[in-house]
Amino acid sequence: MAKGGCLCGRVTFEFTGEPVKTVLCHCLNCRRITGTAFSTNVSVPSSSMRLQGDPKHFVFDSGQGPIFKISFCGECSCTLWKESDAEGFKGFHFIQAGALGQDFDNHRPDGEIFTGFRSRWLDAIQGVKQFEGTDEGLD
Repeated sequence: MAKGGCLCGRVTFEFTGEPVKTVLCHCLNCRRITGTAFSTNVSVPSSSMRLQGDPKHFVFDSGQGPIFKISFCGECSCTLWKESDAEGFKGFHFIQAGALGQDFDNHRPDGEIFTGFRSRWLDAIQGVKQFEGTDEGLD
């Protein structure tokens, strides 16, 4: 069982089982959400998530089709996960890997998406599938 939470500890979560996949996203929205060069998304079935606390939510149009709901702590503002009802996303939580604390290292990426937006100073991760758009076909 992996556990995670926000910086102040008001919102915590855990999930059972193994993640479906872990993907680095270089899109401009993920940069804004995380405040850094990419997001590391650990995909887990929503049914495996257990939550404590009361996260806040923000809904946005990705500009790529899916509408996402971001969950974050209303006190310390840490982004915790994303969800969407769009095809291929429904029924999953996309945990921001940094929220996993020490469990972060247990989730090596399976792929990188929106690589056309990757910062010029970042190299592709060797041995990981690369996608100009979404991760369709990564399964």
